[in-house]
Amino acid sequence: MDGWLPPLIVIVGGVALAWAWTMVYRPLLQVRRLVRELAEGKEPSGFVARGSLGLEEIIVDLDRISGRLQGISSQAARGRFSLEALLASLSEGVVVTDPEGRVRLVNRSFSEMLGLREVSPGRTILETARIPEVAEAVQTTFLTGQGRGLEIRRQAPEGGEIRTFAVNLAPISEETGERAGVVAVFYDLSKIRRLETIRQEFVSNLSHELRTPLSILSGYLETMEDPAVLRGAEGKEVLKVLQRNCERLTGLVNDLLDLARIESGRIELRMQARKPDEILHEVQEDWKRAFAGKRVKLEKACETDLPPVESDPLRIGQVFANLMDNALRFAPPGTCVTVGARRSGKQVEFFVRDEGEGIPDDKIGRIFERFFRVDEGRTRDSGGTGLGLSIVKHLVQLHGGEVRAESGLGRGTMIIFSLSTKR
Repeated sequence: MDGWLPPLIVIVGGVALAWAWTMVYRPLLQVRRLVRELAEGKEPSGFVARGSLGLEEIIVDLDRISGRLQGISSQAARGRFSLEALLASLSEGVVVTDPEGRVRLVNRSFSEMLGLREVSPGRTILETARIPEVAEAVQTTFLTGQGRGLEIRRQAPEGGEIRTFAVNLAPISEETGERAGVVAVFYDLSKIRRLETIRQEFVSNLSHELRTPLSILSGYLETMEDPAVLRGAEGKEVLKVLQRNCERLTGLVNDLLDLARIESGRIELRMQARKPDEILHEVQEDWKRAFAGKRVKLEKACETDLPPVESDPLRIGQVFANLMDNALRFAPPGTCVTVGARRSGKQVEFFVRDEGEGIPDDKIGRIFERFFRVDEGRTRDSGGTGLGLSIVKHLVQLHGGEVRAESGLGRGTMIIFSLSTKR
C-alpha cells in the first residue's frame, strides 16, 4: 500500500495542476488579456467561457461588456460619419469651439474660405482664423448664451481680392442646460456684394451716358426757339448736333436691348459652317474704306488649312463690328490693325490687333464689363456706348467660345475669341 502512495500523490498532483491550469490560471490569463484589450480600445480576439471560482461568470460579463462597447463604438462611428459627411457637404464654413474658445471641429469649406492649409484642433479661434472680431463674438456668444451675427471683410491669400463673409454664431447647450461651446457658420457674400457693386456702377454709368446727350439735346432745343437760328449755316450745324446725339441715344438703347436679349437667352443662333479665311475676307472688305479714311492700314493674317467653324454669321458679324469699331477709334493714324485666325487645339482663335496705346495691366481684366472705361474722358468723347465688348463677350460665350484680351501700355491691344470647328 505504501508503495502506491507516491505515484498516487504524483497523479493527484498532476490532475490538480491540470485542473488549476485549465479552470483557473489559463482563464485568468485570458481575462487579463481581454481586459487589457478592452482598456486599449481594441476589439477582443475571443472569449473562453470556462473556469471556476466565478471566472465563468466574469468571462460572460466581459462578453456582454464587449458587445455593448462594440455597439456604442459602432453607433458613435455612424454618428461621427454622418456628422463628418454632413459638414463636408456644406458649402458654408462651419467651426465649433469649446468653452475655452478652442477649435474642436471644422469642415473643409471653412478652411478653403479663409485660405487655411491646416487647422489644428485645440488652438483658439483667434489663433486659427486670425480675425479678432470673430474671436470676440465667440466669447460673447458663449458668455451671454445668445446667438448673434456679424459681417466681416478679409483679403484673400497672396494679396487676392477682398472677400466678405456673414458669420452667424449660436451657443451649444447640453441636456443639463450647461453651455458646452459655440458653433459659427460662415457664408461667403463676396459674389452678392460684387453683383451689388456692378449693379450700382451700371445704374450710375447708364445715367451718365443718358444725361450727356440729353443735356445737349435740351440745350440746342432751347436755342431753336429762336426762328432765326434755323436759317443759314448755324441752323444746319444745330441740326447736325441734334441728329448726332439722337443717333448716340439710339445706339445706346439698341445695345442695351441686344445685351438684355443675349443675357436672357432670347437669341436663337442660326449656325453655319464657314471657313475662317472667308469670314476674315468679309470683315476686311466691309472695313477697308473706314480704315483708309483714317490712314490706318488694315491687314489680314490667317493660317492656311484651317477647318470650318460653326457660327451664326449675323452674330459673329456683330462681334467683329464691335471689335473693328474699337480698333478704328483707338488706332493712331499711320499704324496697322490686323485681323487674323489661327488654330488652337480643337478650336480656331480669331483676333483683332491694333497698335494703339494699350491697356494698363490693372484694368485689362475689366474691359468686358458694361460701361467700363479705360480712359473716361477720351472714350466718351469718341462716341462709344461702353457696351461693345460686353456684347462681344456674351455672343462668343453663346457660341460656346471664350474671349480674352492681351495688352500693355505702349504695346497695343489684341482681342482674341475662339469658335469650335465643324465636327
